[in-house]
Order: sequence, then C-alpha cells, then structure tokens
Amino acid sequence: MGFADALEQFRPRKKVRLGTRCTYMLTQLGKSKAEEFGLSGPSWQVLAYLDENGQCTMRDITEGVHFSEEKTKEVLKRLIDSGYVKRVTAEL
Repeated sequence: MGFADALEQFRPRKKVRLGTRCTYMLTQLGKSKAEEFGLSGPSWQVLAYLDENGQCTMRDITEGVHFSEEKTKEVLKRLIDSGYVKRVTAEL
C-alpha cells in the first residue's frame, strides 16, 4: 500500500451535490494543475475552461466544452472529489 492509498483511508467522503443554479470555480490546487500540465481529456478540458473563464455555471461549462449535461456532471463530480474544483454558490 502506497502513501496515496493510506491517505485515501482517512479522507472524508461526502456526497457531491451538483446543481444548475450553482457556480463552480477552480481551487488553488486545480489552478496549479491546469497551469502545470499539458491539458488533454475531459477533466483537463473542464479545468482549462474554468482557468480561462473563471467562476461558471454548469450550463456555461457544458456549452463551453461541448459536453452533454451528464458528461459535465460526471467530470465535475470527479474534479470536486479530487479537490480541483469547488462549488461556490448553493442552489436556491
């Protein structure tokens, strides 16, 4: 078991809730990753979009990266869980 596996045991798991009335933005970690690595794949497309456009709604992201809403939700959940993106405003 590597360090990352050991660390994963202690990481709190909470259900990621997404909403259409929420906005999303890069965390500091996400910003550094978007700038540090060459961007490819769906996760990187979303990171690059948020890096270029700042805080955005899910609809903005979906239209900007040309994904379906379901694909955008899947990618956002993964990025939020990884600590690269955070939900900024709560649903009304």
